[in-house]
Amino acid sequence: MLTRRNIAAGLGLSFAAPAVLAQTITPVSLTQTPPASTPGAATAAEDPLFVIDTSQDRDERLSAPVRINGIDGFNFTVDTGADRSVLTEGLVQRLDLPRGPDVMVHGVSGSIQCPTAMVASLSAGDSRLADTILPILPYDRVGADGLLGVDILDGRNVVMDFGRNRLEVRRSRRTPDFLYSSRDITVVANEKFGRLTIANAKIGGTRSLAFVDSGGGISIGNMALARAIAARRRRAPDIVRQARLLTAAGEMQLGEFRIVPAIVMGELRITNIPMAFADIHIFDYWSLNNQPAALLGVDVLRLFARVELDFGSDRVLFRLGQGGFAPTLNA
Repeated sequence: MLTRRNIAAGLGLSFAAPAVLAQTITPVSLTQTPPASTPGAATAAEDPLFVIDTSQDRDERLSAPVRINGIDGFNFTVDTGADRSVLTEGLVQRLDLPRGPDVMVHGVSGSIQCPTAMVASLSAGDSRLADTILPILPYDRVGADGLLGVDILDGRNVVMDFGRNRLEVRRSRRTPDFLYSSRDITVVANEKFGRLTIANAKIGGTRSLAFVDSGGGISIGNMALARAIAARRRRAPDIVRQARLLTAAGEMQLGEFRIVPAIVMGELRITNIPMAFADIHIFDYWSLNNQPAALLGVDVLRLFARVELDFGSDRVLFRLGQGGFAPTLNA
């Protein structure tokens, strides 16, 4: 099975700026794992399928300390792809939180009816929710005590320091330009569906919406983007494999896997990006199946020493340097 650790070993990084920096990680062979056969499935004449685990590895998550109803000691993961912050069942039982009405929660791969709990206060860094009702999900789908979604990030700056393995949520403050170094690249973003969106990104030479998804382990594009990339590369080498995407919920979805030659965001240019492609639920929910769009997951974010998602000034800062990813292959 392909995970972020053994897929991402083929990534390279470069950008066009006054002080040019380039980093290349040597590619490795990717293991193909065909799924279990099903009645009526095509046989050996077809290429074997990649099975790609799109969830985040547990030891790669950055978490922030959270206080709930005045009680400390909880760790939440920041998920900029989630509409709402989320609690886990164990936390709700520990605090004996009163239950609320069931709600529908839309995730990357599908929607689910969830119970809720009522929270008087939830704070993380400089962010706070008060008198709110939050969905409850099983721990296996969250991997922490809970998730901090975009509902708590309005006007905030999320700092993901992968070099130091530290995450911080603070008030958005405009940083003077002279405090930036030649290693810092700022990309202008806007908010669409409550998320930071890089509207002028080019993925494989195709203009595309690019959503920053700190909760996803693998970057995923929709099939409109896959078709556009394929059309541009008719006369160039283009390695494409059929794939099945395994989500955190254990669901499988048929799609494609390919190496995208480049992602360009402002002055930032990232090359040779492994990316999965499928018309997953969230693209349909946003009515984006016919417009090139992608979720940029932690496989891309972890190439950098530091990433700042500033929901107050609508920008994303990437700091070049040693990120949190070590190119090792799973046994």
